[in-house]
Amino acid sequence: MSSSLIGQKVIIRNNDFSSQDLNASIIIINEDKKTVLLELEEPLKNTNTTYRYVVASPRLSKDDLGVLDTTGILGCSVTWVPNDKYDPSSPMDLSWWRGGAATITDLCIN
Repeated sequence: MSSSLIGQKVIIRNNDFSSQDLNASIIIINEDKKTVLLELEEPLKNTNTTYRYVVASPRLSKDDLGVLDTTGILGCSVTWVPNDKYDPSSPMDLSWWRGGAATITDLCIN
């Protein structure tokens, strides 16, 4: 995946966690781990938790992040990162995750 996608605006399609499409920007790409860090345009509030960041990776092992660059759409597994769990020194670390705020959806170039 090209680093030219950093800063690219994407849409996280509605899914089991969010009933609406969400606008975000790609801010970090880790090609080795096939993950991207997205920053939501508007924070998502769900019950007592606020989310600003989302970690996404291709849903299917046969896909890589380059699919987003070539087709403009990629089926992904996504995990919303609560503001109180976000660590700027390790922004895509999900070792704290034990359930919730994760789903399957599509990322689309906006």
